[in-house]
Amino acid sequence: MRTVKRWLSYTLLLAMVCCDGFIPITAAGSEKNENIVITADEIRAMNAHKMADVLNHVPGITAGDSSVGIHGSYKVKVFVDGRPINDPTSGYGGINWELVAPADVERIEILRGKGGMRYGQDASGGVILITTKKVRKLTGNIKVYGGNHQTGYGSAGVQVTSGGWSMGANGSYETTDGYKINNDKEHYQMGAKLGYTFDDRKRVFFLADFIEDERGSSGLPDYPTPFYRKSAQNTNLALNADFNNITSATFYNQGSNHNTDSSRELDQKLRITEWGEDVAATRANHWGELNIGCGYQAGLATGTTFDDQSENTVSAFAAQSFKWPSKPLTFNFGLRANFNSAFDDAVNPEIKVAYNKDLWRVTAVFSRSNNTPSFHQRFSRSSSTLPNPDLTMETADNYTIAFFLEPYDSLTFSMSVFHNRLSDRITYVTGDDGMGRYQNFGLVTYSGADLAASWQIHETVKLKSGYTYLKAKDEDTGLWLPAKAKHSVTLDLYWKPCQPISMVLANKYVSKAYLNKNNTKTVPEYSLTDFRAEYVLKRFSLFGEIENVFDKTYYYCDGLLAPPMTWIIGVSWRI
Repeated sequence: MRTVKRWLSYTLLLAMVCCDGFIPITAAGSEKNENIVITADEIRAMNAHKMADVLNHVPGITAGDSSVGIHGSYKVKVFVDGRPINDPTSGYGGINWELVAPADVERIEILRGKGGMRYGQDASGGVILITTKKVRKLTGNIKVYGGNHQTGYGSAGVQVTSGGWSMGANGSYETTDGYKINNDKEHYQMGAKLGYTFDDRKRVFFLADFIEDERGSSGLPDYPTPFYRKSAQNTNLALNADFNNITSATFYNQGSNHNTDSSRELDQKLRITEWGEDVAATRANHWGELNIGCGYQAGLATGTTFDDQSENTVSAFAAQSFKWPSKPLTFNFGLRANFNSAFDDAVNPEIKVAYNKDLWRVTAVFSRSNNTPSFHQRFSRSSSTLPNPDLTMETADNYTIAFFLEPYDSLTFSMSVFHNRLSDRITYVTGDDGMGRYQNFGLVTYSGADLAASWQIHETVKLKSGYTYLKAKDEDTGLWLPAKAKHSVTLDLYWKPCQPISMVLANKYVSKAYLNKNNTKTVPEYSLTDFRAEYVLKRFSLFGEIENVFDKTYYYCDGLLAPPMTWIIGVSWRI
């Protein structure tokens, strides 16, 4: 703690000495219509080094190093420049966040509780659309940092354009010993991009990425797994094209896991391959705008403990917007049909009504989506998880009303109320012996509200706060779902005293949650404070970050021991 206080004191002193003027700041996302939009300037103000740090500033979103959840649901689809980056081998909606860095992002659009009509199944929680910055001539960056627990990170990337051609390459390496027994990790990533732009409305580009990861998993405190090891590889390929009002997205993802635990005689290999094509077109008409499209997706799973499995989905959608001639009122209706080889076919509607004024707007949305159990949830086995091949598809009906108010340029307020009904909800449940498995519940409801406020106190100081209330219940038993906190609060302070220096003080509170489906065990509430600072001098920057500043002992909602105080300090340089 003495080291932390000294470092904070030096940072504040440096700010006061170096600054001779004030620079305005922006931070942390705003609502555009009914969606949350985060811009490049807002990301820069956060001093965030990971995508999880960016998304955790948004009420209702919980993000980790390889995950993201919206209103308690981890069935969230994430796209970067039109290609999916969800991990096909994951059992909890895992995301390959390594494929995108906050510094490369131009825009993030978050669709909470909707998007399944346009983007397909497995999106009951919502959809996150990430757009990266356009390449201009020669650009590049190098970034390195180190921290406690023998943490080290290094990355480099370069992009160049010549005429209509653009190309780029990047790579990164990360290692850490972790903060508990068998918590180490070693991670490699490399990628390449090649594209050609004909004009503003016609372009084609190819992307390729490869990830390799080796790590241990310590398990729950009461049921440790000191000998469990996991090695993973993931190949991500995409070919995307835009031609006037038509878009085409082709993808190929292959992931493989090797799980071992010598103490439990576990040695399992799992390989999952997914590929697909999605074509969509947009056309303006007399009423508004018409969107139509179709898609195909196939999957293949092989493993050492089950027979080969294959399945495919064919889908089509259409959506029409209508605008009231004399009032700021819009109406949208869409329909998607999914034809599954391994599960029931489904037809999912989405209806939206929006009323927009200069200073305020209100929207109401109903959407239905289907979540199919992943290969991992059905067939994978680890030292703490059992397979469940009998899992069935879940259906989610999502209702949302959102209100946004901006009475002054310096003050904004938003509120959304949601009610989600999920039939045959897929939930991970830990048994009394510490072993868990994914199970279908009969009927589950997620009800609650999000509140968010942003206040520009001074041109150099901004305060943002958020609150989420979530009531997650099994309607058949009347009990709460495990690992779902009822209350969460965020309070973030942004300070940019001058151009070179910026700081962020992020505070978070999470209430207690039940650990098991019988509601007999709980995970205690916790509160955290994180601090980030950056000093920028032309193309060079020096940055530091402290998470869990007060070194509190706490547990995640699933019962896993969370990190103590961790810190990093590093430098970056851009071309």
